[in-house]
Amino acid sequence: MKGFKTNIYSIVGAAFSAASMMMLSSACGIINEDLDPCPDAAVNLRFVYEYNMEFANAFHNQVDCLSLYIYDEEGNFVTKQTELTRENLADENFRISLKLPEGNYRAIAYGGMECRDASFIHPTAFSNTNELADLTVALHPDCLSDDNLRKLHNHFYGSARFSVSQNTTTEARVEMMRNTNTVQVALQHVSGSPISHEDFNFSITDDNTLFDSDNNLLPNGEVTYLPFLSETRYAGTQPGEESSRADDDADNANDVSVAMAHFTTSRIVRNKPVRTTLTVTRKSDNSEVLRIPLVNYMLLFKSDSGLVEPMADQEYLDRENSWRFVFFLDDRNDTWLTTRIVINDWEVRINDTEF
Repeated sequence: MKGFKTNIYSIVGAAFSAASMMMLSSACGIINEDLDPCPDAAVNLRFVYEYNMEFANAFHNQVDCLSLYIYDEEGNFVTKQTELTRENLADENFRISLKLPEGNYRAIAYGGMECRDASFIHPTAFSNTNELADLTVALHPDCLSDDNLRKLHNHFYGSARFSVSQNTTTEARVEMMRNTNTVQVALQHVSGSPISHEDFNFSITDDNTLFDSDNNLLPNGEVTYLPFLSETRYAGTQPGEESSRADDDADNANDVSVAMAHFTTSRIVRNKPVRTTLTVTRKSDNSEVLRIPLVNYMLLFKSDSGLVEPMADQEYLDRENSWRFVFFLDDRNDTWLTTRIVINDWEVRINDTEF
């Protein structure tokens, strides 16, 4: 997806020229204890991705390319650094070190945008300004229309504020969060009778493709996500038959078929004018099998058990990035039995379906 990249290097070059008389910058990829330290720097930036349901740093396992933007306290662009080597990012000692004039700064980091198959870009408007307020990120529209690009490359956002003082090296952390989700939808006949993905259309609608510099969503119009993969899978029902098989591999009369759709989407946010909605229709007559507000169902299993402080709804939606839904259909007319659903391996019995 090299074609996705907006050419921002001309603006970076211009900014460097304007700033060359007042600052120097250098990047230190990996700092090893057995090597000489990096040249004296005003700040060492460490990157962490702990904003997940494991509450553990997964930056080195999940971020495969990194871009870093530095702005001064007035929001003026100062410098940009990138790291494209996966091996460097995988090292837990990875830091970016910068020499900066004394002052207060804001760091904005993106994971995944500099990669070859990146799904998110800076809109063209970014090349016309050096101000933080105009820093935006958008999902490339081809990811919504090209079947080969519907599986989004993981996208991360991070931010930090820090100050540097003369003759002092500041240690700062850039806290990252993941802006992409995987959603798996499975349909199963309640009796276990055969079902096929080819009989259904699956879609998710939302307005979540444009971000500001604080990672807030900006209104950009409703879009439709289609599955990057649809398939029929078969699960063995006999003891010892735990593995699943795809499509026409059913070799046992007792195997249960499941129609599945696999999505990736941008960040899911609650309380927007455009609600995140999952829709499944029957191809034969385009009738609606189910239509649900996804966020309401995602929040059904939010739990504060074991946490020191209650978790806000949006924090839960941001920390959890993998969602699995199983819907049970009436064999006679392929309508959803609305009293039963499985979400992330938990079964829900629903008495009131009015969300």
